[in-house]
Amino acid sequence: MTELPLFPLSSVVMPDGILPLRLFERRYLDMVTDCFRSGSGFGVCLLKSGHETSGSSEPYLRGTSVSIVDFDQGTDGLLHITAKGEQEFQLLNHWQQDDGLFRGKVSYLPAQPSTTMTADAEVLAHKLELILSYMEPSIEYANKQLDNADWVCHRLLELLPLDPPSKMEILELPTNAERLEALASMRIEISQ
Repeated sequence: MTELPLFPLSSVVMPDGILPLRLFERRYLDMVTDCFRSGSGFGVCLLKSGHETSGSSEPYLRGTSVSIVDFDQGTDGLLHITAKGEQEFQLLNHWQQDDGLFRGKVSYLPAQPSTTMTADAEVLAHKLELILSYMEPSIEYANKQLDNADWVCHRLLELLPLDPPSKMEILELPTNAERLEALASMRIEISQ
């Protein structure tokens, strides 16, 4: 069991995912400063209720730990960071500090065995390639692993515009193979 500062968001990041963030709230600026001082990261959880800037938000109990891999002050005067997804976790309990920052005790989920690249996964990989072409350069992966079923699954969970309950329903499936099966059953349509 580990304690992490938490950042509830309306989006998710998965292992090896890239999450660009623009920070302006004092609680998150302080969190990043503490992360740099301690050489640690933080946890990202999907919002169950409330808003990212609301003090009364509630996170789902599944998330991913992240490390900060880049930062700068943007031309807008905000702190821009890039976080990289590390490991999925189950949130055991959480609380909100006086400054509004969430913290929680997490249990890291074990790494899954590699998922086999099936015909359905190959179709999803092609769709992901199209999605990524629309996302660049705002999110760019130097090493696209479109032949890796786990990588494809994780990127689709990050990028598809699913409502939070639907996204969480898939995230709570025990394996990436089952997650891919659920994604394939959605019949995702992407215009070229």
